[in-house]
Amino acid sequence: MKTEDKYLRMSANERVQHFLLLSSFIVLVITGFALKFPESFWVKGIAAIIGQNTFEARGIVHRVASVVLVIVSVYHVFYLLFTARGRQLLKDFLPKKQDITDFIQSMKYLFGKSETKPLFGRFSYIEKMEYWAVVWGTFIMGVTGVILWFENFFLKYVTNTGMDISAAIHYYEAILASLAIVVWHFYFIFLNPDVYPMNKAWIKGYLTKEEMEKEHPLELTELEIKENKNISEKNINES
Repeated sequence: MKTEDKYLRMSANERVQHFLLLSSFIVLVITGFALKFPESFWVKGIAAIIGQNTFEARGIVHRVASVVLVIVSVYHVFYLLFTARGRQLLKDFLPKKQDITDFIQSMKYLFGKSETKPLFGRFSYIEKMEYWAVVWGTFIMGVTGVILWFENFFLKYVTNTGMDISAAIHYYEAILASLAIVVWHFYFIFLNPDVYPMNKAWIKGYLTKEEMEKEHPLELTELEIKENKNISEKNINES
């Protein structure tokens, strides 16, 4: 879709999903690491503000955020399977052979072996890797989180060893996910020279034609071809 040389990147529905995902994730990271490192200075700072009920509040907030994350994840699956835009989104996120070629070309460009950057469609191989990493991480964190939350129920099935393994997986996956978001995702959204100071698609939903030309030139070409075709068909029908 195009509106005054602005191209729809994220619909309102997708932006709400994204906001709930990022906000619940940030809350989970803060409250989760607060439990793991209760003596750290920033946790003591929070405790000084909240008071004696800090530990109880942390647990409640962590569980509420986890429920929000699970709900938005389940809704996202529903969105992918039962809406036309969602099915197209899933199709565009699926890995392709071209992603391997783009990766190789990107490495050649970054190491000075080529002067040509790869041209990307709706999603680059980087965005696809990010997306599926989120899917995998959410699944792993969800499963281990449920086991840890309902310890009394699962203990008889997984034993103490299983609980320890779940806790370790939950912890290290949390570190991996946090680093991926802060170091990787935040760079491409905020620090990437092509979008600095920020890619505003997650807020406004649209990219300008200039941004499309830099980030998604192949998708822009497809959209323009489709638009011209629609205009031609409209003119034929009117004549």
